[in-house]
Amino acid sequence: MGLLTLVEDRPTPSAVYNWRVYACAAVASFASCMIGYDSAFIGTTLALPSFVHEFKFNTMQAQHLATIKANIVSVYQAGAFFGSLLAYASAYFLGRRKSLWVFVTIFQIGAGIMLAAKNGDLAPIYAGRVLAGMGVGGASMIVRYHICM
Repeated sequence: MGLLTLVEDRPTPSAVYNWRVYACAAVASFASCMIGYDSAFIGTTLALPSFVHEFKFNTMQAQHLATIKANIVSVYQAGAFFGSLLAYASAYFLGRRKSLWVFVTIFQIGAGIMLAAKNGDLAPIYAGRVLAGMGVGGASMIVRYHICM
């Protein structure tokens, strides 16, 4: 008896217990981990001394700085909300596999746009956070839809 074998009393196809099924579920599950990774990454980035100096956070008033940090987090969550709404339609019309590729690509584009931020310009961070949020929200919804179906 192997690791992925099971004694069945029903006529279940052997393909159900294939290693590829488990590998696919494990890889797809990492899309759900993106939301935690990205949230933790931006939280630690905002606290880095080099980031604070580059974007002049140390010269801002506390209330203004809190508003900026809240906006950076909020646009990400708004993007995730709308990404999860779009993911349902995308999964219906494109299928789960292609939709997952689409939303992962949107996430990567958003991450790339955030890299363009420099010299105190927060606009690329806001735009990238919205796209990254859409990618994460959509991918998280597709993975749940994919694994449950």
